[in-house]
Amino acid sequence: MFSMKSRSKLLLILGCLMLAALLVFILIDAGIKPAIIAMSEAKVEYIAVLAMNNAVNKIMGSNIKYTDLTDVLTDKNGKITMIQYNTILINTLARDTSTLAQDEIRTLGAEGITVPLGSITNSKLLSGRGPDIKVRIIPVGSVSTDFSDEFIQAGINQTRHKIYLELKTQVRIIVPLGSDIINVSTRVPITDTIIVGDVPDSYVNVDNEDQMLNLVPDGD
Repeated sequence: MFSMKSRSKLLLILGCLMLAALLVFILIDAGIKPAIIAMSEAKVEYIAVLAMNNAVNKIMGSNIKYTDLTDVLTDKNGKITMIQYNTILINTLARDTSTLAQDEIRTLGAEGITVPLGSITNSKLLSGRGPDIKVRIIPVGSVSTDFSDEFIQAGINQTRHKIYLELKTQVRIIVPLGSDIINVSTRVPITDTIIVGDVPDSYVNVDNEDQMLNLVPDGD
């Protein structure tokens, strides 16, 4: 049987240990965890952008031409009257790219990344040293896609028309004792051409403007 003195001493030791554990937790939560997340964000963003770019290259490749996505209409004098988009193909490409980008992020993210503990100290001596901290990457929601374009003056009576695919998503960074969500986006040029002649102010003709400007495919 423990004496009253021994029991009080044991309770004091346990109390000190619990207090020390609480202080360590507060230290990690207030200092180390944010530093780990901050250092992880750049690497995670790079991985997510790489995954989305890979998806675009696989879906688009070199097979998509400017004339596949657009139809330049002219009058009897050869003057450009309208540039019409192929919204059926555009929506198909957007949906396929979104699905594949989601899979690419999940595949690359499953490997995760590591951050050396010494790197969060901002010490040149300790940078890259110490035990590695595992950081997991999990997609949040679906990858949204949106086609956009740009007209650039390319010479006398010439305009360069570039078409882009913009991808946006969110990924969750999971570190010991915490997590954070970051927004990731990329803008990838798909195709372009040089248009000879004046480009009309109203150059897009679609049945529903949302089909062209707000392409957000469904996804899990």
